[in-house]
Amino acid sequence: MKEKIYGKDDQFDKYILPQINSKGFTINYYQIIQDYLSDKLIIDDTFEFRRWSTGLLNMQGRVIDETAGVVHVVGRHEAYANIPMQISTSAPNTQAIPKWCRNYLVAPTGRRFVALDIGSAEPRALAGVADDEKLRMAISEGLYESVGNSLLEHTGIIIPRKIVKRLFMGFLYGQSLTGVAATLAEISLDTGYAHHVFYELQGLFPKSTSLLSQVSKMQVAFLQGRPSKIDVSDKRPNQRRSYLASSIIAALVKRWATRLIELNSEIWIHEIPRDALWLSIPEAETDETVLNQGILALKQAINDCKFQFPIDEHIMTIKKLGEQNNENW
Repeated sequence: MKEKIYGKDDQFDKYILPQINSKGFTINYYQIIQDYLSDKLIIDDTFEFRRWSTGLLNMQGRVIDETAGVVHVVGRHEAYANIPMQISTSAPNTQAIPKWCRNYLVAPTGRRFVALDIGSAEPRALAGVADDEKLRMAISEGLYESVGNSLLEHTGIIIPRKIVKRLFMGFLYGQSLTGVAATLAEISLDTGYAHHVFYELQGLFPKSTSLLSQVSKMQVAFLQGRPSKIDVSDKRPNQRRSYLASSIIAALVKRWATRLIELNSEIWIHEIPRDALWLSIPEAETDETVLNQGILALKQAINDCKFQFPIDEHIMTIKKLGEQNNENW
């Protein structure tokens, strides 16, 4: 009887730090509550707000400063020994911070928050490992705009970009026809359109579709661009295909973080939310400098990991996080 192999690929630890302890961040909690009660902060999902804001006060690893009205949170970043080697955070799960909370992050004194974000990270991973020139070209031209123009061509219907992105990610991770129908129902498109969109997605990038189909049938996990020795015969086909891109991104982003702080010791990493880095930098440091260093560090990480990961002018963006400085760090 064949022995099932569990655990993680040894190559994963070769290229990344086994653990990165972030410096954490401070959230202006009292201001969130005040803005919410005065209707300055509008949140559609009231249950999410109450669950998250209440949970914030009970998080393991948080420090509450009642005088300043802030909560300081520190996450511990680990590459867990799950099959896709995803980056996870514990004590607490700081990757779960909702978007509406990001303007309430408080940077350390003399510093400011920025986020570096890799554009179309999972599609790039797929294009590289599948050697899919058609997908690579679509990414360089604007992937979701390109895909959106193709899905319902000649119908006059324009699918919003955020919906196109969800549809494409659903394609990558094995979303069913039912899932596509549910997504399109949000913009009031019926199941007839769902059938068309589902099959159109399968035909847009034949090389990628073929590789994903092969991976979904493999009995071992396809990790970081190659078959591993990890048995996945008990996993569903869509789970097997989901490992293809997620394992590449997990390894690449951890190595990217390592390379970036080697380039500039004044950059502090506070959070690693999947395909991005949340940083604080000295107030005098320019966005352009940090963006250029981020791109250089990513190129070094790609070379370290020996990934085929296409780079173009849209590879990375820099965004603002938070609005205030905190004198209590």
